[in-house]
Amino acid sequence: MTGKIFHTRSFISFSLFLAIFWLLISGTILYISPPGRVAHWQHWTLFGFNKDQWQAQHTIFSYAFIVIAVIHIFSLNWKNMWSYVKLKSKSGLRKKKEFVISVVLSLLVFAGTMMELPPFSSFYDLGEDIGFSWEDMQMRAPMPHTENLSLEEVATRMLSIDPEKAASTLRNKGIELAGISQSLKTIAIKNETSPSYVYSLISPQNSRSGKGYGRMTVMEVAADLGIEPSEIIRMLASNNIEASANSSIKDIADDHDMHPSEIVRMLNIDH
Repeated sequence: MTGKIFHTRSFISFSLFLAIFWLLISGTILYISPPGRVAHWQHWTLFGFNKDQWQAQHTIFSYAFIVIAVIHIFSLNWKNMWSYVKLKSKSGLRKKKEFVISVVLSLLVFAGTMMELPPFSSFYDLGEDIGFSWEDMQMRAPMPHTENLSLEEVATRMLSIDPEKAASTLRNKGIELAGISQSLKTIAIKNETSPSYVYSLISPQNSRSGKGYGRMTVMEVAADLGIEPSEIIRMLASNNIEASANSSIKDIADDHDMHPSEIVRMLNIDH
């Protein structure tokens, strides 16, 4: 018996199956993945791939699926499909009802998604809720895309510390860096860690003994500083922030969409 060396039809069928399978996997992972700012700051990964890599996988396999599907339709099955169309056109397209229903359903899905109506909005919100659940609130970035700022910018603009001192602190903790002009993201990649970890090593909160101020109440911070809680409450009030002696710095920051380190800086605490 003799056979073909290469079976094109089988190759196309297998390729379509694998493309659909990987699109399902990558699409599901992107559906539950955290927002980009969280994924980049905390160096989120799943099965060894970060979010950018999963997005690249999904995009490339989407285009691969389209190419293979086009070849499948117009190269291998064009004659069969055209014969089917001609047959149906001669018979007056007997499946009019089914065709109309499929078009109407497609339009409903499109409109419901665009107008954010349930159940489409509920499905979308579920994905967002799962995505945000990955975020570690103790490691929240001080501002969006902090990882793209240089060590010098983070030290001077956000932490009010000497950049060279920050660089020295990182080196003493085993972090390799070329200089203060490097971004936190570049430093993190070089050291196979997350930008949030690099930031935590130079954050004034991290240098305190015991737990950081971010997890202390106003009363505990006042006791640590040797001042009255009312003094801290007054300083916060001068920045239009209401607090009580039992309020935690973290809760105050969350209520005002800020990072705990920003609250700490308002207190003029010596770093």
